[in-house]
Amino acid sequence: MANAPAQRQIFRRRQFLLDRAFQLKYTIVIALIGALIVGFWGYLFYEASKKSAEEVMVSLKVDPELQALSKKVEEKLSVEDERVILSIFGFVLVVILSLGASGVLITHRIAGPVFMISRYIDQIAQGRYPDPRPLRRNDELKAFFIKFNTMLTAIKDREKSDIVTIDKVIEAGRKVLPKLVSDDAAELACALEELKGLQTLKLDMLKSPPPQGESPVA
Repeated sequence: MANAPAQRQIFRRRQFLLDRAFQLKYTIVIALIGALIVGFWGYLFYEASKKSAEEVMVSLKVDPELQALSKKVEEKLSVEDERVILSIFGFVLVVILSLGASGVLITHRIAGPVFMISRYIDQIAQGRYPDPRPLRRNDELKAFFIKFNTMLTAIKDREKSDIVTIDKVIEAGRKVLPKLVSDDAAELACALEELKGLQTLKLDMLKSPPPQGESPVA
């Protein structure tokens, strides 16, 4: 029973369809283009084979000595035509399956980083700055991910600078507070409390967000 969560976690990490709509769309497009190209060349090959067979049959029927063999040759050529057609369809199917599998793998290397960045954006929207992990070795969008991390680091640095500045303002305000008359003191005390709340909020945002499961791996 203790191993069940770990097994479910491993299963989730090995899924390849992270963005089903995106990945299936482009996988189908890639497979169809490959199938059309192979089907076109297969059709040309079949037509050339059929034309060659027809020329052979014409030669047999013209020669009186070979007319007796024409029926057997025609049957054999018909069987060969069927084999060619089946071979072409089989090859097209292999191409579709191969390109389909390749398409899923390729789009997975794009969908993975997009999935991670989307999760980080959700964490920012919830009031926490994430600690991004590096992408997988074969992932795409590495340059974009580096820019995202650079932006996130710059935002965190500004937040830390704001926290330090707010702390200095609060300390300075507390020193001035005893010297003010009651109304001004109350107003300043209220402002200092608001600044303290803002500082706490910023500190909370810099804390690592709670874990949301492992990042997908290839």
